[in-house]
Parts: sequence; C-alpha cells; structure tokens
Amino acid sequence: MHPSLNRRLVLRLAAGIVLVWCVATGWMAWRSLHEVNEIFDQMLVRTAASVFAVMPETPTAGSTARLPDKHVIKSDRTAQRPAIALRNAHGRLLIDNEELPALHFDRDDAHFHTVTYGKRRWRVFQRWDRERQYWIQVAAPLDERNELMRKLLAPTLLALLALLVLVPPTVFVGLRGGLKPLRRLTRSLAASTMPLIPVLTDAQVPVELGPFTRAVDCLVERLRVGLEHERHFTADAAHELRHPLAALRLELDLVGRSEEAAARAQHLQRAQHALDRMQRLVTQLLMLARVEQLTELADVERLRLVSVVETALRDLSERAAARSIELSLDHDGNDFVRGSRGLLDILVQNLLDNALRHAPERGQVNVRVGGAADRVTLEVNDNGAGFASTDPAQLGERFHRPAGSLGEGSGLGLSIVRAIATLHHGQLEFDRSDLGGARVRLILPQATAAPP
Repeated sequence: MHPSLNRRLVLRLAAGIVLVWCVATGWMAWRSLHEVNEIFDQMLVRTAASVFAVMPETPTAGSTARLPDKHVIKSDRTAQRPAIALRNAHGRLLIDNEELPALHFDRDDAHFHTVTYGKRRWRVFQRWDRERQYWIQVAAPLDERNELMRKLLAPTLLALLALLVLVPPTVFVGLRGGLKPLRRLTRSLAASTMPLIPVLTDAQVPVELGPFTRAVDCLVERLRVGLEHERHFTADAAHELRHPLAALRLELDLVGRSEEAAARAQHLQRAQHALDRMQRLVTQLLMLARVEQLTELADVERLRLVSVVETALRDLSERAAARSIELSLDHDGNDFVRGSRGLLDILVQNLLDNALRHAPERGQVNVRVGGAADRVTLEVNDNGAGFASTDPAQLGERFHRPAGSLGEGSGLGLSIVRAIATLHHGQLEFDRSDLGGARVRLILPQATAAPP
C-alpha cells in the first residue's frame, strides 16, 4: 500500500492537536484548582481575622460557647458555615463546634493542614492573634471547593472535548482542499499525451510547490534536450554510415562479378578502404557519445600540456613522414594545466589528425604551446586550404566538413575536441594560420600551483 500524504498530514496534525489539548486541559485544571484553593484559604484567613476582631482584649472566664446553627443570610442555604474552635493562651476551649471534634492544641504558628473526620476531609487554618491571647482554628469541608471545581471545569472541558472532536474532520477537509493544486498537477500529467510532460510551473502553482515544479521542469528540459540530441545523433550517424556501407556492398558485389584477379584485388582494396572509414566513423561516434555524456572529470591531475603534445607527435610521426609533412613544436615551458590526461590526449590527437588530413603533400604542421595571463594556449597551424569564410560559425558541429577540405574525414574530430575543451573549461578559436592554412587555438585555464 502506497503511503498517503493527506493521511500522514492528518495523523500528525491530529496527534499534535491531541497532545496540545491534553497539556492545555491539564494546565487549566491545575490552575483552576490552585485558584479555588487560594480563594477558600483566604476565606478561612478572613474568617479567623473577623473572629479576632469581635473578641475582647482579655479572655473572660466562663463556659465554652457554641456558635448557633443558623444561616445569617436566608438565601445562603447551600454554603456551609466554617467550623470554628477558639482557645485562650492556656488552651481552654472558648468556642466549640459541632461539625468537628476538639482539634489538637499544638501552639504552632499560622499554617494550613488537612484532617479527615466523619468520612469528610476538612481544610483547617490555625493561628494566634497579635497579642497571643487567643488561638483559633477555622475549618471548612473540601466538598464545597470540589463542587465548585466541577462547576467551573465541566463547561470548559465539554467545550474542549467538542473542539477535539471537531478539529480532525476540519483539518482533514482543510488539507484536502489545500492539496487540491497537487491533485490538479497529477491530473494534468496523467492527461498529457505528449512524449514529455509540459511545463508545470505557472501562476496557479502554490509557492510551496514552486521549487518542486521548477525542479521537475528543469529535469524535463534536460530530458528533452537529451532526447533531441540523441535523435539528431542517430539520424546523423545513420546518414554517415549509409555511404561507406553502400560503397562496401558495391565493391563486394563487383568482386563476385570480376573474373580477373587484378580487378578483384582492386575491388577488395576499395572495400577495405570503405570498411576502414566505417570503423573510424563508428569509433569517433562512440568517443563523441562518451565524452558528451560526461558532466565532470573524474581523473583530474596537474600536468604539462606539452608532454601530451609530444606523445601525440611521436604517434603521428610515421603518418606525417609517409606524406613528407614536416612536424614542428614550439613551447615556452609555462604550460601547466589541470585535466584528464586521457581526454587531453584524444583532443590533441584529433587536432593533429585534422591538420595532417587537410595539409597537402610535403606540407607543414606547426604546434605551439605557451602560457600567459593565467591561461595556456595550444595552437595547431597547417599550410592547407584553410577555412572558408562561412565555416567558422559551424566548426565543431557534427559531421560538418569545411568546403574544400582534403581527405576523407567524417566531420567528428572538431566535435570531439569542442566537447573535451568544454569539460576542461576551455574554448576554441579558428582563424587563418601564418603558414597560409588553418589555425586552431585551444585556450585552457592555467594551473599555477600543485593541488593540495
């Protein structure tokens, strides 16, 4: 069973409300009991003071008196009169009461205490007068204050109980209405027939859902760009692979039809050439796909860019010598960068491969590496045909080959170079070389200190 956000919110809010209700009810009951006790205790204190006020200054000899059992006010028939016991300084009982037996004469200072008599509990206050001639005890049953407490708390507790019963349904209805925008988003997503959901963030989305919908919109936009990218990639790859496949099939058909060994060998050589071209194209496609999927570099190190260039020049020296192309390298030694040696090697290999592919026989390819102003620059110059005036804006796009290009490149080399340069926070510039051909300039941030 899937968890319900509405149910979870209702349960948590209901639990919080019940907890607050219990705390509030307990505090209210304690506070009311405290106030009622204060009122009744003050009544006993005032009663004792009133008795002292009517007593003579000097106690008179005589028998013990009892207070009459009658109500002074006719309408006050429900309240019970306090029980009073009065003694002189020697402990002789001057005023007795019928409700309680003679209380113990302990001569202590003024204080309250509770006694039980006749299945009833009594609150007793005792004290001396100012001249310590009279000692009084005033007692009142606790039944009255308990009854008053019930009368005070019953309506309040009933109201709180009714509130406790009514709050959960109200919270449920309120939360259901508050979650209505979320259900609206769900319905709009379920009703969408598009391959990707439309933009969710609009004026009707609540502020609380804004970060969520914007995050979903960003995710959908990345998915859309990725799908569009893959569609173009698949279409371009299919288009480029069609030509070498057609050439390979044609040459193999001609091999089967040819009767002369020399003709068959020539057709097989052309088929091998088409196969090599297709293999190179597939390799570059896989490399471009792998590079474009990267979002950050995992094997970053501080290295010298000229060491990567020297390795690439050694690997391509035989190919250059086969066409009598002169390779040269200039550097000033201030060329430390931070990056992936493997990816930078692929980048330099592709730049040099393009230069050799477009340079003429007995041509020149010059590489310059140098650092200045917190950046390292790699330049690859050749004396080939160079870039046409309309080419620089499209250089680096997939399968784009400049007009007048020599060789049989696939147009993916500069795309791979641009993708790797972007991963290294670098940039590419294209213009005409001093040698008369093309110049490709790579600018990377300079690593001035070793990593910690």
